[in-house]
Amino acid sequence: MSTPIRKGIYNLEFPSWCQEMSIFGYKFSRVNDYQSRLANLQHFITVSAEFTINKNLQGIHSITAYVDIPDTEEKAAIGENNNKRTALNDILLLLSLFTQRDVFMADATDRSANFITADPREYGMGGVLRCSIPYKNQPIPDDEPYGYDIGFEEGINQVYSLVRSEDWQRKYQNGHFLLLARQAFRRQPLETVFIQCWTIWEHLFSILNSNWLSSKQIGQISSFEKIAFLLVTYALKNEIDDSARGRIKSLAEIRNRLIHFGYFPDNAILDDAVMFTEITEFVIAKILGLAPYGALDTMAKLEDFLKKCRASA
Repeated sequence: MSTPIRKGIYNLEFPSWCQEMSIFGYKFSRVNDYQSRLANLQHFITVSAEFTINKNLQGIHSITAYVDIPDTEEKAAIGENNNKRTALNDILLLLSLFTQRDVFMADATDRSANFITADPREYGMGGVLRCSIPYKNQPIPDDEPYGYDIGFEEGINQVYSLVRSEDWQRKYQNGHFLLLARQAFRRQPLETVFIQCWTIWEHLFSILNSNWLSSKQIGQISSFEKIAFLLVTYALKNEIDDSARGRIKSLAEIRNRLIHFGYFPDNAILDDAVMFTEITEFVIAKILGLAPYGALDTMAKLEDFLKKCRASA
């Protein structure tokens, strides 16, 4: 048997007490000095679980893991130009979205690894996705009193199996929106996040209706109608009445003001903008076959947002 090719992986944070994970034939394992490497990453608060990691606002990229690459690799399924990339690129993308950090391979010659453009900061989004994978305890042998969350490994494998399926690939046109999501999830000003999330919604509407609408027709449909369509499609709302439709139209007005003038109209709508970024995560979770985690009370925020118009009518 040939010795597997091993590459370093930047910024991968394992579940506590989890020493290794296998995802689609790729084995990820911790480096020997994982604790100190993990401590080098950005951390906004001090946390104590398997070990204590102190707050570190000046975090840097750090190789925290190795990946053993199988002898035979499948082509990538996410995005375009898949002949030039492998499934490992897809997996690193999913790990980035679900662990809220840019996870990439330590290979400066691999242009698809985002070696130059990777961001060392924790993502501003992604918490809903991570918490949407159910916890499942795996006991640890010997004297270790704790188990670890094997549900994360199983969940990522299930998500990737869905993403590679023929029906999903056809419906979501190779999942390009996941690449857009990585851009949106990174830590950046709310204005940038809002616009990138809006792009995801426009993209999803386009690919879900491209079989019966031309590009020109899609471009002629108002933005708020597209948002309303997706809210119903992904069961965030059963129906959109006239007053709720008017409230969604106000989101489109926020978008238009931001695009044309470069800033939000006033601070009063910042909560509405944040709510929109949160429901974007809900939609993505549903597309990936997950039940969105509701710790942020996002659905309640959406209901409150849609009822404001009725209350003021």
